Amino acid sequence: MNTNITKALWTLGSLVGAQQAAKVVRGFEINDLLGVIGLERRPSLFSRALPALGLVAVSAAVGAGAALLLAPSSGEDLRNRLSDGLDGVKNRLDDVKGRVNERINDKISAFDSTSNSPS
Repeated sequence: MNTNITKALWTLGSLVGAQQAAKVVRGFEINDLLGVIGLERRPSLFSRALPALGLVAVSAAVGAGAALLLAPSSGEDLRNRLSDGLDGVKNRLDDVKGRVNERINDKISAFDSTSNSPS
């Protein structure tokens, strides 16, 4: 009888211990565990390069804007060039939007045809 009670208490203690351990582990991330032993994850190449590429793009845009504003040309000529450039960008965005919409519609129709076919 003592062994049955002892086994039951060990089982109960194990369950309670497992529940407490699960509560503690839920708050941990892999970086926390690695930090305990003095390690850390290396950031991916994409996560390191993306901010640098964004900075280069913003710098290029600011430089181009400054060059346009400081270039020796008449105000009317500058407005015409900016207008033409913006029209070109708008046309390219419309083309991309049309292609994306076509792809989405193709995917939707392919999905509908597979979901409506008898199994």
